[in-house]
Amino acid sequence: MLTEQTKEPGLSKAPGEPVVPEVSPGRRGGREWKREAAGFSMTVPFLGLFAAFFVAPFVYSVVLSLKSPMTGSFVGLFNYRNVVDNGQFWAAVERMAYFGVVQVTAMILLAIALALYLDSPYCPARRFFALVYFLPYAVPGVIAAVMWAFLLQPDLDSALKLPHLLGLAAGPLNPLSYRFAIYAMMLIVTWEWTGYNMTILLTSLTSVPREVIEAAHIDGASELAIALRVKLPMIRRTVVFIVILSIIGSLQLFNEPMILNDIASIGSNYSPNQIIYNTAFSFANEQLAAAQSIVLALITVVATAAFYGIVRRRFDPFGAIGRSRL
Repeated sequence: MLTEQTKEPGLSKAPGEPVVPEVSPGRRGGREWKREAAGFSMTVPFLGLFAAFFVAPFVYSVVLSLKSPMTGSFVGLFNYRNVVDNGQFWAAVERMAYFGVVQVTAMILLAIALALYLDSPYCPARRFFALVYFLPYAVPGVIAAVMWAFLLQPDLDSALKLPHLLGLAAGPLNPLSYRFAIYAMMLIVTWEWTGYNMTILLTSLTSVPREVIEAAHIDGASELAIALRVKLPMIRRTVVFIVILSIIGSLQLFNEPMILNDIASIGSNYSPNQIIYNTAFSFANEQLAAAQSIVLALITVVATAAFYGIVRRRFDPFGAIGRSRL
């Protein structure tokens, strides 16, 4: 047995306990510093790309928006006042807000239903159907818009002539007319992105503990009850995440209105991004376009923050009242 005098320095002194070498504070601090330095070095490539492709262009846009389109001199908030007074810009923002409310709601509900179906025992070929539902996302957005624009032509789709044949309309239904173009875009975007969102939700569903589901089965819960009361609440963070991404995408819609305008002439001011594009490249007013971009970015931030605040503080996204913390 080691005595107080014979114990080696740096070893534990409690009798009956295993001898444990002590680590000096200096050595422990060195190891922590090396670990932090290694972690920081791994984030340097991301931080560099983030600064080069997001921070720098944003700062440049802010500086550019404060200059005169004619002389390039500093004019303060002159361009922003023009944006505020531009009725077409705000009409486009309102149009995309309506688009987002209807399209995002329908798309998210459809994605949730598909993900829950693929995660249930009723799906016979899960991998096959998951691939099939995901395939539309692999089609480039411009090609998808062109394809659907031709499919929705009244001369090519006999089903669009059915309301006229039944006496419900004066002529064939034209989904590409100005009145119905927004719903055609909803169809195109939903077809493109539902499978993508479904894949994210399906991945999240795989993280639901199997023992929780087995316990629900033992309690006699049906598959529908398990899906709505067990699985869905446990992936609410993922649902909120994809809704926020969809809100951002709705306000930034560009490909679909541009393609439909080339084919069906719905107008070059249909979405805010179209107006920004035309201001910069058709009218060569980059300063005003920069101001419009900053205003659109602020609207996007406010919309996403408002949605997240409502979901986080007011109610559970699936109806459970009260104090859910997302």
